[in-house]
Amino acid sequence: MLFVIRCTALLLFLAVPCLASGAFHNALSMQGFTGLLNTPNAQTTDEGKLYVSYSNQEDAKWRAKSTSQDNFMFSLGLFDLFEIGGRFFEAPDGSPESEAGGVGVGRDLSGNVKLRIPFLPKGEYLPTFAVGMQDIGGGAQYLRTKYAVASEEIGRFRFSVGYGTGPGRMKGLFGGVEVKACDWLYLLAENDTKENNVGIRLVTPHLFGYPVNLQVTAKSSLDHEPQHPEFALGLQFPLGLDHHYEKQIPVPAPATELPAAPQVSPQVQPAPTLLPPAGGGWEGGRPRLLKGDPLETLLKRLTADGFQNVRVGSLDSVLVIEYENARYNHNELDAIGVVTGIVQLEAPLRFETLRLIEKKKGIRIIQLEMPLTELRAFFLDASNLDRLQNALTVSHDPAETTGISFVEGDGNSSWLTAYLMLYPGLKNYVGTEVGAFDYLLSLKPDLYLNLWKGSVLNARVDIPFAWSDNFDDNRPFRSQRKGTELDRLMLFQGIKAAPTLMAVLGGGMVLPESYGVLNELLWTPGSGTHRVKFSQLYANNRERDDKDVEYLGSYRYYFAPLDLYLQGTAGKFLTKDRGFVGELKRFVGDTAVTFFVKNSVTSDGKSHRFGGIQFDLPLTPRRDMKPYPLQVRGSDGWSIGQETRIAKRNYVGAPIGSRLEPPFNVDRTFYNRDRLSEPYIRKHLLRLRDAYLRYVVPPES
Repeated sequence: MLFVIRCTALLLFLAVPCLASGAFHNALSMQGFTGLLNTPNAQTTDEGKLYVSYSNQEDAKWRAKSTSQDNFMFSLGLFDLFEIGGRFFEAPDGSPESEAGGVGVGRDLSGNVKLRIPFLPKGEYLPTFAVGMQDIGGGAQYLRTKYAVASEEIGRFRFSVGYGTGPGRMKGLFGGVEVKACDWLYLLAENDTKENNVGIRLVTPHLFGYPVNLQVTAKSSLDHEPQHPEFALGLQFPLGLDHHYEKQIPVPAPATELPAAPQVSPQVQPAPTLLPPAGGGWEGGRPRLLKGDPLETLLKRLTADGFQNVRVGSLDSVLVIEYENARYNHNELDAIGVVTGIVQLEAPLRFETLRLIEKKKGIRIIQLEMPLTELRAFFLDASNLDRLQNALTVSHDPAETTGISFVEGDGNSSWLTAYLMLYPGLKNYVGTEVGAFDYLLSLKPDLYLNLWKGSVLNARVDIPFAWSDNFDDNRPFRSQRKGTELDRLMLFQGIKAAPTLMAVLGGGMVLPESYGVLNELLWTPGSGTHRVKFSQLYANNRERDDKDVEYLGSYRYYFAPLDLYLQGTAGKFLTKDRGFVGELKRFVGDTAVTFFVKNSVTSDGKSHRFGGIQFDLPLTPRRDMKPYPLQVRGSDGWSIGQETRIAKRNYVGAPIGSRLEPPFNVDRTFYNRDRLSEPYIRKHLLRLRDAYLRYVVPPES
């Protein structure tokens, strides 16, 4: 530790010319966890942010044998106190076998975890503590270590000291110091128990106004060729945005030519100046008058915005709106925000309550009912959120239409309209015995034609256009590369059998040359915290003269405070294995991050275990084009993931735990990617306000 003290004095001298301000940036080390160079500190990656990094650092244990080393790392702040990440490295030895894709000196895919101790109070001169583990999974365990570390910030310095189990680096007592010379410049020194290292790190401010940071690190070992530094390049960015706008809306001054607004008690109407006259709207930040029946005007405005199957009606003092969203495809809450925003502007004063019914494929899915007074107050000022929370009722059993007077007019029917989703297909292998990274990239045009209530006709084509060498002729993955082909042609029918029971029945060509049925049944009792699903596939494959069979049951629990989904699925999978898949999923904005573990027995009686991570993200604008007879858009939930064998080398073998889930399924099509439960809606009501401000009445700067 004498080395650390000496380096601290040197770094202090170098840092004097530059004044520091703001908090420390929690950057990624060259090992894939948050830290200095090769050792951790007690911080974690910021919640909801992803760090990706590349380094050319050569590990000491095979430095003399390999010609180079490539390290690819990522770290995700899943919660405020917890980070999880992964690392892949390859160290070829220069032999022909290694250059042709052989393993060489080393190749490994592994995971990292770190937990910042949550129950210790934060106080002056009381350090932060964390525990972690490097190189989880895999049989090689090239870099495995367990550690505990404490960090303390004193002015421009952050000191870290810890103890690790080794067996290589971080075996015993390690420590280091970070000096924040500037907001963008950090000086680093450490002892990792094997070597003494010094380095410099540059961190950019947000790039082009977005919360994205670039990190460049240069490091040198004072014990091995200090004249030859090693480098790392990293990028940090949020996986998604919550879209929770909380600023107060400026109240526009009334135009002089308009009649005076009616006198309404503030206790009854918190924002009378925000309310335009009946049948009015906004133009240039001021109310404008529209001619005709206000409800007809409301119908026209909703259909003009692209909503389908719209109906506007009244029942005494209740304003009833039915609609279907096909345009705001990141999240159905955007559509709810736009519709409620338009309604609270256009609704005549005689209505006291709004009853909003959302439909999917003509089926009435969910009903929200709220007082218009509370809704207007909430849109004006986010501090009224609690008032709306208390007044809002959510039900998956929409009220009957008996007694409701609906206005006449074109509701923009979705019958025989179509939408074409364009998205990539990606099949990839990382860190196998035949290659470091192999991929097959294709384009998948996916066409859906709306037929009768609840029904669509679906056709998808797979067009491969780029792949790695191992997908070429006479190479290991050649059998998985097909030509351009129609890989799905099905008729789907959605049925809402009961308020809590939803089914999707499908038949046709479910896979290339495989014809049969694919069915789902979803039961969501109560508010939506619990959910049970059953799925079944049975098809004859003409090409293989075999049957594709799948029988699965799953249970899901939703913990609203953390947007956390816990799910277990068991049964017979499409890959002909029987077993269990456990999943932990969390939404960061509109991006879902899923960690999973698979444990299954294949048809030959062998047991296999896999672990991995999957990202599901929208590859389409937050607001798509209007649903004309043909709407072209991207995918609302494109999936990319990576898995590795647990406690074994990551060799290529039979996959396990695979399920067939086309985009037209219960969760995605009818329930907003499983985000239409009452707890989710209540937690994210601020998103309604954000969509209203963005797409209906943007606030004045």
